[in-house]
Amino acid sequence: MNSAAEFTKELCELDDFSLHPASWAQAMYLNVSDVRTYLKGRVRDGQRTEIIATMLSHPGNPGAAATSGYKVITLMPGANGYPDLDALKAVLSERTAALLITNPEDTGIFNPQIREFTDAVHAVGGLCCYDQANLNGLFCLTRAREAGFDLCHYNLHKSFSSPHGCQGPGAGAQGVVAKLEKYLPVPRVRYDSGRHYWDYDCPEGIGKLRKVYGVP
Repeated sequence: MNSAAEFTKELCELDDFSLHPASWAQAMYLNVSDVRTYLKGRVRDGQRTEIIATMLSHPGNPGAAATSGYKVITLMPGANGYPDLDALKAVLSERTAALLITNPEDTGIFNPQIREFTDAVHAVGGLCCYDQANLNGLFCLTRAREAGFDLCHYNLHKSFSSPHGCQGPGAGAQGVVAKLEKYLPVPRVRYDSGRHYWDYDCPEGIGKLRKVYGVP
């Protein structure tokens, strides 16, 4: 793995990273693409048709799910300003493909029950995607793995001062747990014997997300 990916991996403790997404919105779409590819063949066709998002997370989350053909279920904020755990459990089923959520949401309120959220989704066979748009104040205090997430992404224009909307390399860097590594887009950046190289031999990957040579 290249050094930039190693750096971002340390901050969330997931197992591998892709720097392909040109923006945070594209990273959200990549999250959903990885979910779809992972679930394909693991359940009967057409079963997992729903993705859960929240009203106060970034609108790109439900947008990516809808663009990918999923039915979107939207959780509203509860009395504490973040979604209620019972409300989540009420919409979980064998149709659940994933939860897409920002934490803190755009109110700035951190959901202290987030691990219970991800555990509940995993209990019905779904995956959990962490949109880390509002992470800045929580670096090294909480990590995606500790909260039970399978995928995450950074908004580099917020978290690492990358120009907003520049579409440059890795502007929506995405992390995944080990079971999802093989679905990352190609080419992958590999390191061996003192050199970096492009690896296109990833037969289970989702394919090419975009051109990988910098700002379009």
